Amino acid sequence: MGNGVWYNPMTWDGPWVWVWIALFAIVFLRAGGTYLIGRAARAGMSRINAVQRIMASAVYQRAERALDRWGPPAVAVSFLTIGFQTAINLAAGVVRMRWYRYVPALIIGGAIWATIYTTIGSVSVAAIGTAYTRWPVATIAVSVVLAVALAAWIIWRLTSTDQNASEKIQS
Repeated sequence: MGNGVWYNPMTWDGPWVWVWIALFAIVFLRAGGTYLIGRAARAGMSRINAVQRIMASAVYQRAERALDRWGPPAVAVSFLTIGFQTAINLAAGVVRMRWYRYVPALIIGGAIWATIYTTIGSVSVAAIGTAYTRWPVATIAVSVVLAVALAAWIIWRLTSTDQNASEKIQS
């Protein structure tokens, strides 16, 4: 692993193809596992309150509607999103998308995800590291401003009156 740590693929010191394969395996197992959890939920776990809350959430309902309309392409494209990906894979399992339709979409989407994270992700981490070594105070200041902006957006989202808080948390 070179100078990196085993649990963070962005710090792995190795050939690009091995990092890509590792990331692809990670996303394949994670998304496939989420699909299987969805199938199990439909088969009987839906009586559990936590699962009922997930399936009643706005993001899950959007995912199920997208799957109903678009099917496998929705699974593949979901890997370009943050947050919606898990809901789509869960919904694919719950709606019992046939495995011979799901797996090719998972392979295509996982390959795209691994490519993005292996290239853009590692470049972004390297850029932040370079910025920190050259301008540590500015890098920390920008990070703090971004963190405060994110916290303010979350607080605003949870306290605005157009939806109730439980719906906002789930979406």
